[in-house]
Amino acid sequence: MEVLFIEHAQRRRAQEQHQQLPPHQQGPQRQRRRQERIFQTGTTLLGLREHDIIQRYRLNWQAIQQLLHDIEPQLAPSLQIPHIIPPETKLLAVLHMLASGSSFQTTGALVAGISQPSFSAFLPKVLDAIISLTPCHISFPNTQQKQQETKQSFYQINGFPDVFGAIDCTHVQIVPPAETEYLYRNRKHTHSIIVQAIVDHRGLITNIVAKYPGSVHDSFIFRHCTINQHFQDGQYGNGLLVADQGYGIQPMDHDPICQPALQQSVPLMRHIGGHAP
Repeated sequence: MEVLFIEHAQRRRAQEQHQQLPPHQQGPQRQRRRQERIFQTGTTLLGLREHDIIQRYRLNWQAIQQLLHDIEPQLAPSLQIPHIIPPETKLLAVLHMLASGSSFQTTGALVAGISQPSFSAFLPKVLDAIISLTPCHISFPNTQQKQQETKQSFYQINGFPDVFGAIDCTHVQIVPPAETEYLYRNRKHTHSIIVQAIVDHRGLITNIVAKYPGSVHDSFIFRHCTINQHFQDGQYGNGLLVADQGYGIQPMDHDPICQPALQQSVPLMRHIGGHAP
């Protein structure tokens, strides 16, 4: 027993002396601590088929590469930080979480090498970087040239004049806050945030409102959104938005020239991809 105690004390003393040495003299044990983390292949797109990429991230390979190119300068870490996480790994981890609605535990199982504190640290940075691109990709036709092009394109689809966009809402399911759970309960008795979107003739989003709980009606959101106010103020002239029967006919739609075309709003919404009844 005494011999074991002496050997333990000697090992303890040697360990303490080793830790007091400068970093370049601490040998293999210190070097192992500073090894660069290796991320699994799940953190890159290499070897993944296009179908698997879309299923996992809800974006295709080209879209992810373009997004990475646009936000990479904002995600590049300082060279002074050890064990840096590549921007691509950060983006893919966040996209997987958003696409699957999973928690960090599920995302961490896919992206090995990222701790929860690290993920929590870069998550808001990635989200802010993506949100900063909004003006570049979501823009309502505000110039006369764009408005005329949009009207002409919609007219070519179904002979519907003066259309600037098709509007509708969708529900995004969430886990509601306990104290206001009832506000997020929608008509299907699930909890959600209701999102209003306007799309152009190509089905691309030109305006979006995503701040109301699921119990709010579609028409309420439109009555209180900025785009509606711009229409009421006459900023878009005789321009129209097509919608389903949940919205009703607003004063801006009372142009007698357009009244016969209102009967065509249902097939036009279906062509764009809506679900008009």
